Amino acid sequence: MKIQRTPEIDSFFKRCLDNLKKEDKNRFLGAKVSKKNERFLQEQMGRSGFQEFMQQKEQWPSLFIRSLDAIQSAYNSTIKLSMIENEDFRFSTEILPSNQLFNVSGIIFDQNREINDWMQLRALDQPYPAAVLWQGDDVWMLDAPSESNTMDPYAKKAQGHVLTFGMGIGYFAFMSLLNPKVHSVTIIERSASVIAMFKQFILPQFPNKDKVRIIEGDAFDYFNKTFIEQFDYVFVDIWKSGDDGFLIIEKLLEQYNPPLKKVDFWIETSCFEFIPTLILLYFHSLANLKDGSNQDPLYKRILLKIARYFESEDIEISDVESLKHRMYDLQILREIVSIKCNDR
Repeated sequence: MKIQRTPEIDSFFKRCLDNLKKEDKNRFLGAKVSKKNERFLQEQMGRSGFQEFMQQKEQWPSLFIRSLDAIQSAYNSTIKLSMIENEDFRFSTEILPSNQLFNVSGIIFDQNREINDWMQLRALDQPYPAAVLWQGDDVWMLDAPSESNTMDPYAKKAQGHVLTFGMGIGYFAFMSLLNPKVHSVTIIERSASVIAMFKQFILPQFPNKDKVRIIEGDAFDYFNKTFIEQFDYVFVDIWKSGDDGFLIIEKLLEQYNPPLKKVDFWIETSCFEFIPTLILLYFHSLANLKDGSNQDPLYKRILLKIARYFESEDIEISDVESLKHRMYDLQILREIVSIKCNDR
């Protein structure tokens, strides 16, 4: 690949690099919000790049979500986690505060594809009694509205015979089975104690438990073309956050890169958040004939994959849209991550 420098491309690079320097979105995490200051906060968030508040004010969504909606959700109305108590797991309740902004989504890629990615921040309108499951002295699962908000779209997308990696508290399996397009859910879970707890306390509460199949095993033993082709839809959720999530997704994709529309990774955009930036820096270095190396071991490895991917393209790019597409297209991002690299 070659990049022809034009005024349009130089201007695009400048806008992206300027956006890269902006770090003020995080200051809104934990901010106190009330009906009195909600509009002021929305205006400030719009100026900081939260794109849902960069449109006409009449279209702005509220910063509040109803705690009662979470309490009365289909899962919480049916499944009583308070029943869980054995030698491995115990239940407690933690009150999540109201009127405090927290993230309820994965990273939302910049609609202009210029490194102005953002996250959806919301506040509870009332304190929320969140279920906490402990495995020994460690918090194993916190039933927060952010968890359900990031899983519900995948459950609605699911269809036919569904495969999911990671059992959790069975939220995804439960919500998927409410979807009339779903016929069955197969769960891969490596922890025998988690499976035992689930079978004893949670699965009996499922109204359609006969449609659930559980396989004890490691995700990496089953994440392959032969096994995945047996299912119509696949959802993977075996990490805690975007930080450990990327490394796990990378290993999975190096093993097998499945069809984009068939397999979803939980909060994938959060896990991949840094990759469009690295592609931008690679393109900027390429256009300016400069060294774009990085000493951070992770970034160095991904930049090597980026270089290998785009070096295979025999093309000269002279328009901004082609660069934007290559920075943000999820299929391209997965293909880059799937490249096997010995530099670990």
